[in-house]
Amino acid sequence: MADYVPALKAKMGDWDYFVTVMKLGKVARECRLAEEIHTNQHLDELIQREIQDRVQKEMVPYLLNAPQRFYGALVVAVYGGEPEFSHVKVDEHHLIDDKADRSSYGFGLLRFDGSQIYYALDGQHRLKSIQEALRQNPDLGKEEITVIILKHENTKEGLERTRRLFSTLNRRAKPTSSGMNIAIDEDDAVAIVSRRLIKENDTLKILILGNLGSKQISPKKVHDPYIGTLTTFYDINEILLGAYNGGLDIDAKFKQFRPSDEELDNFYEYLENIWMYWLRKCPGFDDVLKGRKKAGDIRKRTDADGVLLFDDSGKPTAGGNVYARPIGQFILADVLKLVRVQGKSIEDAIDAIMTYVPVDIDKAPWVNVIWNPTKQRADAGKEARGLIVSIISHALGLKINTRIRDLKQKYRDTVEDFRASLLEPIDWSGRPIHEHLEDEDEQIVEN
Repeated sequence: MADYVPALKAKMGDWDYFVTVMKLGKVARECRLAEEIHTNQHLDELIQREIQDRVQKEMVPYLLNAPQRFYGALVVAVYGGEPEFSHVKVDEHHLIDDKADRSSYGFGLLRFDGSQIYYALDGQHRLKSIQEALRQNPDLGKEEITVIILKHENTKEGLERTRRLFSTLNRRAKPTSSGMNIAIDEDDAVAIVSRRLIKENDTLKILILGNLGSKQISPKKVHDPYIGTLTTFYDINEILLGAYNGGLDIDAKFKQFRPSDEELDNFYEYLENIWMYWLRKCPGFDDVLKGRKKAGDIRKRTDADGVLLFDDSGKPTAGGNVYARPIGQFILADVLKLVRVQGKSIEDAIDAIMTYVPVDIDKAPWVNVIWNPTKQRADAGKEARGLIVSIISHALGLKINTRIRDLKQKYRDTVEDFRASLLEPIDWSGRPIHEHLEDEDEQIVEN
């Protein structure tokens, strides 16, 4: 049975192609994934697994639940069907010039004899998600999507040409950067609130670098005013928000659907209070908040009187306040999340940490764990970060997921000092710490 679809005919390079609109139901029924253009079965399986994972977790829920759902055009190759394009002449308003060469472009009807097969060259995730979503909600089949159609020749040369296009479309497509995603996402609550914080809070707008090209703070003088970038700020907020109201599951689904304005206001207030409280309580930040120093100034080593220390070349030596660096903020956020999830006060915990845990990155527990004093460089590795989080959490009497004996040994091995000890237990909120323990080596507790 012949199939007619309205289409625009266009040309780019040596490709003639057609632009049309199809119902999602038709796309789901008639369009296939592009495994037919792969000759390697193992490669096909890898592609299918990769597609399936992202589709189920992110894209199908988006199609089923987002009122403002929208997909860009699918690029499909068509096999068979003997496509024929017929121009449609419109006399009204002289939309078509009779003198124009309408052989290579124009609009009209694209006819197939009914034997055609479509397969996706670009948009395989979208295609698969459409097929999966329609199984759960067939009514979506009435909705429409733009489709770009290229004729596929079933010859050795034709298959090679189509494979090359498939590779080009997928290999050269550049996803938006994490910074750009944070800057433009209107559904992800973490992104929305992070942007709002650096737009509306007079302190944070000065301390957080909003340059989308910068992922980390560097020793360069141009980064002296900042304690973090938009990307690190977002990641830290995600950790902190994960403890909101005793714990939020901030997964891909959470980020897909915009919360209510009231919820966003609550998230904003919650995060703003945490940031401002620790900035005010953190030793060394008073001068930064009052504009007498830049954040970069407190990322340098000083003597007991606060005078800068210089290396042999005459340059200030790096070191200083651990919380003026993203790694310190990540560790603090990890601890505060544990505090909140275990039902304790974040404000009280900040008071205790800032009072009893050294802020100097050249001192224990930071030095030789997340800070290399020889290279004057931070190690932001996951294992080193987790070790410090456990040490501070243990000092606060929080439940951690390791034996204290093992924690102590790991710390000693890391700093290469068999006499090194953990932080002393901190007495905070007027409550004795660890008084219930008969033998600390027997403490095994869970998150």
